[in-house]
Amino acid sequence: MAQVSKDPLDVSSDFIESGKSLKNTSSKRSGPYSKDEKIKRQNEVHRLHFEYGYSARKIAELMKVNRNTINDDIIFWYNKISHNDEVLDIENSILVIIQRFNVQRSRLRESLDKAENFQQKHAIERMIFDIDSKILNTRLKMENSVIRIQKFGIEYLNNWLKKNKKNERYMALLDTISLSEKAHQRISKIIKEDRKKIGV
Repeated sequence: MAQVSKDPLDVSSDFIESGKSLKNTSSKRSGPYSKDEKIKRQNEVHRLHFEYGYSARKIAELMKVNRNTINDDIIFWYNKISHNDEVLDIENSILVIIQRFNVQRSRLRESLDKAENFQQKHAIERMIFDIDSKILNTRLKMENSVIRIQKFGIEYLNNWLKKNKKNERYMALLDTISLSEKAHQRISKIIKEDRKKIGV
């Protein structure tokens, strides 16, 4: 496991060791990197960006790595987090918040295993519960935001279609509403017939 420096402004010892083979440490490296070097670099970027909130520019200065390379690593992590969370069109700031919560939770879980008495365990469990609650609330807000943005987009599109005298209209199907069986059949029939007309 990578050792973390006591000073957050320092990069981890593992990354420093992997960079000692560089001929010119005063210049910023842009590659090429071996597979092992790339993994160590990306892990270090993850630590500095998500745990400490450093920008790509700051990380590039600390690690003596080309800024474009750092930007690519940050994009890599955002894409990976988005894929793991199975959420589309999410704001990067929300991703950072959730990721930091998860990092904190992992640390607390490790501390829980090392707790020596009931009081310590109870305090740590309470903190874990608080973090889980924050993650849940953040996800709920995120979901509501996605729905709101989609509704706004559909409304804007329909207004444009109406203004330009187009025949088609769009509607969101995210809402869950209770219908009678007959009403459900009529709506389904209308949608099916309309799609058939336009060849969908």
